[in-house]
Amino acid sequence: MKRIFSTFILLFFVIMSVYGQSRYNISLDDAIRNSVVQIQEGLNRGSTIIVYQFQSQNERISDYILNELFNLLVNSHDFVVLDRANQSVIDAELDFQFYRSTGMISDDSLANLTSRLGASAIVTGSLDDTGNEYRFRIRVLGTETSAAIVSYAASINNNDRRITAFSKQPPSVGHKIGTGTLNILFGLGSYLEGDIAGGITITSGYAIAAGLFAIEATLLDWDSPAVGVPATIGFAVAGLTVVYGFARPFIYNHSPNIAYLLDNTQPKIILTSDKHTGNNNIGFQFSYTFKF
Repeated sequence: MKRIFSTFILLFFVIMSVYGQSRYNISLDDAIRNSVVQIQEGLNRGSTIIVYQFQSQNERISDYILNELFNLLVNSHDFVVLDRANQSVIDAELDFQFYRSTGMISDDSLANLTSRLGASAIVTGSLDDTGNEYRFRIRVLGTETSAAIVSYAASINNNDRRITAFSKQPPSVGHKIGTGTLNILFGLGSYLEGDIAGGITITSGYAIAAGLFAIEATLLDWDSPAVGVPATIGFAVAGLTVVYGFARPFIYNHSPNIAYLLDNTQPKIILTSDKHTGNNNIGFQFSYTFKF
């Protein structure tokens, strides 16, 4: 009886531990936003700061966090945030390749060099995999004393969607070429890769080209002055779609922001009125949808 009771108690605490972890761990994006709030509360308004260094096991995650911190701090309008280009100045003076291989970048060295750039504080941080979770840490060092002004830490879910996405191995060049080749078949490669927006864009391009060929074949008489125009535009659209379909995997995997811009730029076939003759002509229009 005692053994059954002990087993029950053990299971209860295991369940509560898992529940507590899933309840109190936060997302990476929330941790970044919370750290910015802590920086706003800990630093004087108008301070000149630089977001310099974030260490993690994945360079893509580090770059993402640094960029998010930079953008949020700039948009807070509470600080003068030095451009990330200043980082190259610090890297050069520290002989960064040596320090990167040894991990020996002292707070005093960073504070001293940052002070020369005119900053009163430097933002650094790290993301460590502890096994069951990730530990996110942010520190703000004063350049005059090298002392920590702000310190923030949070536990991140080990299945956080951002970390999971950035931890995936980037597609190889061969994989991208294969996807681009399959895109000739109405965007099939992008659909298989999960790039639905890209697949729809490519399919739309082929559909527009087919529509122009249909107009040429069925709606225009041989003596019409517009003969050949829809077919010429159709060939151009089909050619551009083939080129875009092949390039899409490289754009999508390298810069999702550019891919997003292209996805919201849509071609259309429209009828335009000739103010002199009153006749309707076929026109080709590009439009961009801005979502807010």
